[in-house]
Amino acid sequence: MTQTASGLPSALIHAENLPSPPAVAVEVLQLTADESVGIEELAQVLARDPALAAKLLKLSNSSLFRRGAEVASLERATMMLGIKTVKLMALSFSLTSHLPRAGGQGSRFDYDSFWRHSLVESVSARSLSVLVKNRMSDEAFLAGLLGRLGQLAMAECMAETYDEVLERSAGDLPEADEERRILGFDHLSVGAALLESWGMPAVISRVVRSIDPRGTLDEELDPIEEDLSWIMRMARATTTVLCDRRKGPALRFLREVATERFGVDEEAMDAFIVGLQAGVAETAALLSVEAPDEPHEDLLRQARDQLMQVSLGAVADLNQTAERAQVLEKEKERLAKKAMTDALTGIPNRLSFDEMLAATLERMAGDDRGGTLGLLILDVDHFKVFNDTHGHAIGDEVLKMVARCLLDVTREGDHSARYGGEEFVVIIPHATDEVLVQVAERVRRRIEDEKLVTDDGRVLSVTVSVGGACATGVRTMREAESLLKEADANLYRAKEDGRNRSVCRRLDRIDVLR
Repeated sequence: MTQTASGLPSALIHAENLPSPPAVAVEVLQLTADESVGIEELAQVLARDPALAAKLLKLSNSSLFRRGAEVASLERATMMLGIKTVKLMALSFSLTSHLPRAGGQGSRFDYDSFWRHSLVESVSARSLSVLVKNRMSDEAFLAGLLGRLGQLAMAECMAETYDEVLERSAGDLPEADEERRILGFDHLSVGAALLESWGMPAVISRVVRSIDPRGTLDEELDPIEEDLSWIMRMARATTTVLCDRRKGPALRFLREVATERFGVDEEAMDAFIVGLQAGVAETAALLSVEAPDEPHEDLLRQARDQLMQVSLGAVADLNQTAERAQVLEKEKERLAKKAMTDALTGIPNRLSFDEMLAATLERMAGDDRGGTLGLLILDVDHFKVFNDTHGHAIGDEVLKMVARCLLDVTREGDHSARYGGEEFVVIIPHATDEVLVQVAERVRRRIEDEKLVTDDGRVLSVTVSVGGACATGVRTMREAESLLKEADANLYRAKEDGRNRSVCRRLDRIDVLR
């Protein structure tokens, strides 16, 4: 079977056995990419498919989406729900209405189970997103509905090969790690690639690829999308509780992530699972899919019983719980570090600088030595010229080089950060006048001596102007901000004096307080 550059069989990427997205879905995809599209234009496109329009109106009036009075027209639905919501819901129903509902003779793939899982996952994902106040609840619904699309593609396009995976999954739909062990890839990567080929919004394919709780998150995800990826993992676990036999471990994972990442306690999550039943039933009718036939309360009780049995008898599962806790803790640490780090240069960012400055003031206030606080601001000279002449990629390399030089020459105990744009700052605790000048000049000379070599062999020189200020008795953030303003004023003096120089000044305390 021919492989693509991504390592996936080309038959899966093109999914020739699956029908092409319907015309209305293609038009909606085009409209999704155009932020200028108005309500009337969108409604006209949707009205070409009466069945789709009827489903959207029913969905608008369902318990999942209704926001007041009954919605009787597509224009009204769009006004009530918002253009983005209507676009994504239209994509959901238009795409799924054209996907296979049954297999050929001898097919091992359980199409009814596939659609039941997709239904529950979509409703769970949207409801969880609303519960934890993530603003991408509509993307969550679409990602949940299409999260197992790769399994449908494999069942249709490589049925004999996928049968081996199905045989080992003991009646449940296979998990991604089971697929990877046998095939070398999983339904999430297949589904994400297929969605990309259809031109779906990029966030949908990125999030689908990240659903597997044992996988790593896409580095391109921003913090809101990272939350959405964890929401999708929770939705997958919720679906397992309601649709599969392996309920106990899924319930445990769901509770742990809800508590550790979103601060939702065990009781609230159990109530959430029971409360999903109405939304699942309503959406099942719209999708022509059978909802789980047992009450959610009974399914939850089964999951609790399994969890109790596992807790009493399986030491291995307890170890897995510890490992999951470690994964969550590491994820929290990684997110905290990411939030405090400048993505381009890898050094602390403006938020981190503010915290470092507050911590420095606190330490100095409790130090018998008291001491003088010094602050430096440096700005890359003629930075706009680098961008305009050599391109933004070279401008980025300049900023990274300046950051490296700062780390190389500042003293232990000093704190450097990117303040914004081409500006950097340095905190110098217990600085004397002489130390302030020495550090400022050491930084300036180090950057001046560094040469930046471009890919085409050009050697570029970079210089910075530095402004510094120090004062004794700085105790509050307001005083520190006044000191920073003085350093900034000295930076401008350095630029006015010809650039590539430093200007530092000591303030007495009364000037700082003014």
